Amino acid sequence: MDWVVFATAPDQLTAEMWQDLLSQARIRCQLRPGDTFGFLGVSAAPVRLVAPSEDAEVARDALETLVRLSEIGMKNLEDLDRSDDLN
Repeated sequence: MDWVVFATAPDQLTAEMWQDLLSQARIRCQLRPGDTFGFLGVSAAPVRLVAPSEDAEVARDALETLVRLSEIGMKNLEDLDRSDDLN
């Protein structure tokens, strides 16, 4: 089975969150070996996510959707915080 890069996260924490989101959606993916540094702490360098070649397009589309939904959720929380400040 060939694994291909389908996304690059800005850092290791983001990559691990993306991996968890996809895992919860039952989409197989892994962090590219060598992009993370467990024994040195968390890497601030970009981290590539890989998926089986036959799943890469689904993984990419799902990740884009999940990230977009989380951004909408964060915007709604910010709007709620601002409305609380007005009261």
